[in-house]
Amino acid sequence: MSDYAGGCLCGRVRYRSAGPPSFPHYCSCRMCQRASGAPIVAWVEFPRDGLAFETGMPALYRSSATMQRGFCPACGGTICSIEDGSEKIYITVASLDDPDAIVPASQSFPDSAPAWLKIGPATE
Repeated sequence: MSDYAGGCLCGRVRYRSAGPPSFPHYCSCRMCQRASGAPIVAWVEFPRDGLAFETGMPALYRSSATMQRGFCPACGGTICSIEDGSEKIYITVASLDDPDAIVPASQSFPDSAPAWLKIGPATE
């Protein structure tokens, strides 16, 4: 099992996960678009008990009745989403130190993506 590390733009918030990644995907729902300012966000799940914030902690914003989004309180970098009661934590693939280590294999909410956004098939 590999170790995955990453953090925000300014480096204030750093994390490391020893757990196995799962469900690497793109999300183009309107909530992800508005939270990130981007038309699509690449996410990957990690076991919540295997992820540790080594420096700093993300600020949390409750974006829905069951979901909180984590971001750096200094630079605003999007880091994670945490669903109430879940044993998983969603981490943004782009916040990984090596974003090439995780390849999204599916897309959530493709009908919410802007018409001009074209995502080709995922390759590994």
